[in-house]
Amino acid sequence: MKILLIRFSSFGDVVFTLPLARALKSHRPGVEVAWAIEEPLAPLVEGAAFVDRVLPARTRVWRHSLLSRGTRGEIAVFLRSARSFAPDLVVDAQGLFKSAWATLLVPAARKVGYGPGTATERINCLTTREWVDARGRPHAIDRSLALAEHVAGRGGWDRIPDVSHLVAQPDAAVDAWLDGRGGRPFALLQPWSSRGAKEWGAESVLDVAGKLAERGLEPVVKWGPAEEGRAAALAAASGGRLVLAPRAGPAATARLASRASLVIGADSGPTHLAAATGTPTLALFGPTDPARFGPAGGRTATARGGPGSYNGGGEGPSLPSADEILRSIDRLLP
Repeated sequence: MKILLIRFSSFGDVVFTLPLARALKSHRPGVEVAWAIEEPLAPLVEGAAFVDRVLPARTRVWRHSLLSRGTRGEIAVFLRSARSFAPDLVVDAQGLFKSAWATLLVPAARKVGYGPGTATERINCLTTREWVDARGRPHAIDRSLALAEHVAGRGGWDRIPDVSHLVAQPDAAVDAWLDGRGGRPFALLQPWSSRGAKEWGAESVLDVAGKLAERGLEPVVKWGPAEEGRAAALAAASGGRLVLAPRAGPAATARLASRASLVIGADSGPTHLAAATGTPTLALFGPTDPARFGPAGGRTATARGGPGSYNGGGEGPSLPSADEILRSIDRLLP
């Protein structure tokens, strides 16, 4: 049996969909799973024992030049790859228009997706034949596992994302940085997110970093491709207490986080990836709901502030204060 799983993005949602891919792969012998995913996120699933084929797409680029010859050519290549896989079943775990077109254009005897009460964009329901209602299951992982339960006819799947393939993957920059530390314990701080409203403010980061250093945990700031300058500014403002993490892409982030003594981060893909490695992880929430996006791992906790103004000026739950973060750390660590 061949299953095409469609979940193009985003970083955190891809992490939360890993349990679905593993459940689909293992629900019966001989299953092959292909995953259609945004090209920059493909390293998150490449090498996983439960993903047999990765079909990279560039939907975020294509939508800005849909009528260009180059875009049409890339879409044609993607569709040829998906059709050559010849799936018996397509599982649309995205629930958006951005996945509906692929679900529609790849032939399969069965097409499973979310029903009108669960799909984020109801137009997605027009391209699937079997609808799954996951209302009453708020967390993104549990919603996706409802799809596996429909396909397999049973439940009981492990909901912690399996990122062992990423932790085991060598990375020259990360490994050299770790070797140079001589085993000194560190806390990995992830302040940023794709939305400014979810980001952990610089003043609070510096306050927490100082307290961690006093406790013997060297604070290390994790940064992404567009965040190196902000990370360097934070490190400079810390008076030398906060150091920069090495450059780490999506896959190497898991390896780095797995060696930390503690991870503290905003509601973001890297934070959820860190939680899945088993490292004690504290996720900080403001406007987003931890009931839907809370981290999944063996040792995780969430912290959320009270009513107020969150980053970006909106009214709603704020991120926790530095004191609240430190109290949450005390409850998380032995």
